[in-house]
Amino acid sequence: MRPTLVDVAKAASVSPATVDRVINDRPGASARTRSQVLEAARRLGYLSDSDVPISAALRVTFLLPQGTNAYIADLARQAREQAQFQRGIDVSIERPRALDPQGLADALVRCAESADAIVMVALNHPSVREAMRALAGAGVTVLTLASDISDAPRDAFVGIDNGQAGRLAGYTLGRFLGRSPQGTVALFAGSLGYRGHQEREMGFRQVMAEDYPQLEVLELRESREDRAKAHGETLRLMEDHPDLVGIYNAGGATVGIAAALEDSGAAGRIAFIAHEVTAENKPYLLSGTVDAVIDQNARAQIQEVYKVLSAVSYGQRYEPEPTQLRLILRENLPAV
Repeated sequence: MRPTLVDVAKAASVSPATVDRVINDRPGASARTRSQVLEAARRLGYLSDSDVPISAALRVTFLLPQGTNAYIADLARQAREQAQFQRGIDVSIERPRALDPQGLADALVRCAESADAIVMVALNHPSVREAMRALAGAGVTVLTLASDISDAPRDAFVGIDNGQAGRLAGYTLGRFLGRSPQGTVALFAGSLGYRGHQEREMGFRQVMAEDYPQLEVLELRESREDRAKAHGETLRLMEDHPDLVGIYNAGGATVGIAAALEDSGAAGRIAFIAHEVTAENKPYLLSGTVDAVIDQNARAQIQEVYKVLSAVSYGQRYEPEPTQLRLILRENLPAV
């Protein structure tokens, strides 16, 4: 027996009137509700793929923090450049103040009035979680990018396994230091407000404890993604810890740390592992000041974001592929 409109309504947990609005492409249904209805209609055989209506463009807002983090700038550039090739998606990009959870929460609430979907680099804070809950209740699609909040409602996370990235950093640093290394190791993060930076620290410390217990890992320092602050902290570290043999930077401001190593004459003597290949840190890789970076490929991440959004616009679901970690050395530098 052919499924009815009522069957679709039950399967999608909405009213028959809502199903009627979606099927006939009339206003009054959110992007999430539309996705649920069309997915149920397709699954039950009420609609075939060719019958699925294409409605007005999905309105998408990217919330990418301000600041000097070159990786975030790459995400913004890729989002803008790839938007022109997306059918049925209308993109805007906003740059809220970096490391300001209340400002991000306010931006989420404000954008919910004009966006069907929001893509954001998440800050792990109660205000942000509450705003995400409000968006879910309003039927707005939410994607977290690069840094996640797994205990708040969101439709997908696009990014790397940050715990694995931290472990890779620890293993790589240990290998660069040779057999039975001795001394202290410094650890930087942009901000522990980013869950991704917390996870990287955890993974790094796990490998240090498991494989290099003779190395002392110092207390983490937050650069706040400020290059001048990172520069000054690095100089103080070397003064306070003359036995410093390695640095892992889990966040941005890599160029500040690298410049401090060069200014002090410690470049090449202290092993330095960081994140992301950018135009700014590429010279430090070439010179050997930075030994290796763990790259997550902003272009590939934005491609996955648009695959998720495209599926939403057609009432389908798409589970993004986890971003593959790339260990980049001087000899395999990609074009940036």
